[in-house]
Amino acid sequence: MLYQFIISRNFNNAHNEIFNFQRYFFNEIEHLQHQCEDDDSYSFYWQNIANQTIDGRFSIIIQDKIAYSPLKATFGGIEFHEGILEEDLFEFLNQIIQFLQSLETKSISINSYPESYLTKYQNKILQNCLSKLDFQITHTEQNYEIPITDKSFYETVIGSTTKQLLRTYNKKGFIFQQEHNPNFESIHAFITSSRERKNRLMTMSLEQLTNHFRKFPKNFQLFSVTLSNIMAAVGVTIKINDNIIYTFYLADDENYLKNSPTTFLLSGIYEYGKQNNYKILDFGIATDKGILNEGLTKFKQRLGAEMSEKKRYYLSI
Repeated sequence: MLYQFIISRNFNNAHNEIFNFQRYFFNEIEHLQHQCEDDDSYSFYWQNIANQTIDGRFSIIIQDKIAYSPLKATFGGIEFHEGILEEDLFEFLNQIIQFLQSLETKSISINSYPESYLTKYQNKILQNCLSKLDFQITHTEQNYEIPITDKSFYETVIGSTTKQLLRTYNKKGFIFQQEHNPNFESIHAFITSSRERKNRLMTMSLEQLTNHFRKFPKNFQLFSVTLSNIMAAVGVTIKINDNIIYTFYLADDENYLKNSPTTFLLSGIYEYGKQNNYKILDFGIATDKGILNEGLTKFKQRLGAEMSEKKRYYLSI
């Protein structure tokens, strides 16, 4: 197969032809522009000459001579057509490395997406290519996802106690809903309080959270669980693409922990995903730089979530 290697710097000459793969929100031009500020950005495209489709895309942001994918997002990574040949993917990545060498870039850091996003064949050839190009795996996270099927959330749950909880939420008066006009100040304070209780830093300021919802209204959603108009749990989700919805923030009030309102929250998000034809509900990682959070892992497993690896790669050039 013949390909043309195309380079776009700082979003000039960005390509909008037909993409022959499922793109990820964090790698879209709009989000990259939000990440990079004054840093140099490059997007590389692998165009199939025969049919003029884009069969591969990889974007990086250079800061202090290090090429990051992403600079400020949950993941970046290499996007490519599920039927591309291994030698063609290798040549695409090889040309990227040669170009970055010409810029005297020191290294490449890739925080990739969960392997469940790809087919077995895609995972195999990607691992082979990165290995041949001397990329090293710095650490591997354990990510958890639930396939969204015709089954109800109740049917996906494994734990009997969790099933019993799901049968009681409506009887107790808990209400799940999507928040269309939220008070971001109270929502941000609620999430911050919950994360501090769990010794986790808040990763977005109030201004950043508000701006993301305003700038990306089609990608960011907010859900809540309330009891007598009192907030018990909150979830911020992100539409990764038409197939994947990702739980970015999950937060709860410690006064309701015995009722596990997060379980009811996730059951509602699952049904929302089913109604909107998503295929995967991504719960995110249960590790921190490879270190396992056993409580979080067991919680996600009880909900029927399946584990897939999410790797960080590094190449010194």
